[in-house]
Amino acid sequence: MLKSIVMVTMLVTNLNAVEEAYDSYLGYQVVEEGRIDRSLGSVWGARGMNKHPYVIMQPKSGAEVYLRFIEDKSMTNYRPMGTHGWNSTEILVEDPDALAVQLSNSSFNIIGQPYDLYPTPDAPRAMQVLGPSNEIIYLTRIIPGGSGFNLGSAQSYVDRVFIMVVGGPSMKALQDFYSQKLNMPVTEASDWTIGVISRLNNLPEDTVYPLALVSFEQDFLIELDEYPSVVVPRKRAVNHLPSSTSVVSFLVDSLDNFDIKWRRPPQSIQNFPYNGRKVGVTIGPAGEWIELIEEIGRAHV
Repeated sequence: MLKSIVMVTMLVTNLNAVEEAYDSYLGYQVVEEGRIDRSLGSVWGARGMNKHPYVIMQPKSGAEVYLRFIEDKSMTNYRPMGTHGWNSTEILVEDPDALAVQLSNSSFNIIGQPYDLYPTPDAPRAMQVLGPSNEIIYLTRIIPGGSGFNLGSAQSYVDRVFIMVVGGPSMKALQDFYSQKLNMPVTEASDWTIGVISRLNNLPEDTVYPLALVSFEQDFLIELDEYPSVVVPRKRAVNHLPSSTSVVSFLVDSLDNFDIKWRRPPQSIQNFPYNGRKVGVTIGPAGEWIELIEEIGRAHV
């Protein structure tokens, strides 16, 4: 099983601009910076990423759930909500309405104003933005007990990632992979209208999308979306990671618990936040890259 989300990796076209935006407007702080080394490029099977500059940023709350931004100019055919794979990163916030005002004249482009997900007083309230490299970020307030899941709530004005959204052409393929290959509880799919997907693909607002959830013991979810045929596979530059929201890193007890196809043989990575732990990478049915990190008690020195 997946225990938690450790990090979300995004490819961006201007690292300095992204770092400044997430620092100035979302309160994220750099905790590590450098260039991708050969060991990480090797375990990814993406040696073209070697020596690319990166920063790792952490929310002001101090939660150990990180955003890693890697500079890469080759964005291929990516467009927001227009390709399969990881498409949205959802972050806990205290007050999406106040945040919307602050972001109105920023490098974050608001594409969905704050709204309640359903008509109850304690419903989650969310907004959507495009970041400086056209990455999609959901900014969501959770009131304890209001989500139906044990997701926690923001411990700083803008806090940690708590939901990742992946979309592909087949809901069944997504459900089967996360339940059978990653050993996770997966709900039945139900039809939802998702305005941001419809607007970004010039589809009618009342278009419905099959949606299911992958549930963790606490604090995190993965949302599975089935996309219509207008959404296409995301291309990838040779020996590079996928464009935009690229890789999601999860903590697991042991890599030996998974019968999956690895990009390359798992190996220990010394750099932060791996800290000597064993890492393996696989690709899901929507082309989403999944990085599994063994629990710290199993660090390999």
